Amino acid sequence: MNDIEVFQNIKEESKIKLKKILKVKKLPKKQIIFHERDMIDKIYFTKEGKVSLFKINESGERKIIFILPKGQMINEVFGDENKTSAVSCETFEKCTILECNSKEFLKIMEDDFILTKNVINHIENINRRLYRQLKNSVSIRMDKKLAAKLYRMGREFGVKNGEWTFINANLTITYIADMLGCKRETLSRAMRILQDENLVKIENKKVYIKKEELATYFKNT
Repeated sequence: MNDIEVFQNIKEESKIKLKKILKVKKLPKKQIIFHERDMIDKIYFTKEGKVSLFKINESGERKIIFILPKGQMINEVFGDENKTSAVSCETFEKCTILECNSKEFLKIMEDDFILTKNVINHIENINRRLYRQLKNSVSIRMDKKLAAKLYRMGREFGVKNGEWTFINANLTITYIADMLGCKRETLSRAMRILQDENLVKIENKKVYIKKEELATYFKNT
């Protein structure tokens, strides 16, 4: 529980209450946790592994919104019981998930301002990421969109390896295309541009990037 971001620096009393209501679930890769428009009465957290949040468009194609690493709160806390989820959630790899009843979680929030503040900060960070995604989706070349996405992935999941940064996530061309909402062929062309610029390399299906150079590329070119 100490690894969960929104539980940092909360009251000891709150930790005791949370331990009583949190349940642990071990899930395989590609396990749906909840669907878009589901009525959700639970709050979920990633203890180990990563999950992806996505939407299905009018054509039935999947658009990946985020990949959340361990330690994150997955879904929103609803004060209105009639609200439904705006996204679907699936495990990106084998995961250990914590879950608890949302009403019980809200009661603990009522008695712990730090927990409430942490949840607000988490939602604020999610909103900031959505604003950046919106900015990067408007009138920007696909190679720049890809550069911005890989830079972000490098910040979240990067492992330094000399001049390169290894993105420690099982990314495929198809999956990255889903993240950017484009066709696989379009993504492949954009990827080749970044490879020709020596900003990205793919070895044994693993993606390596030059993080700071990528940042300069999508900001300035």
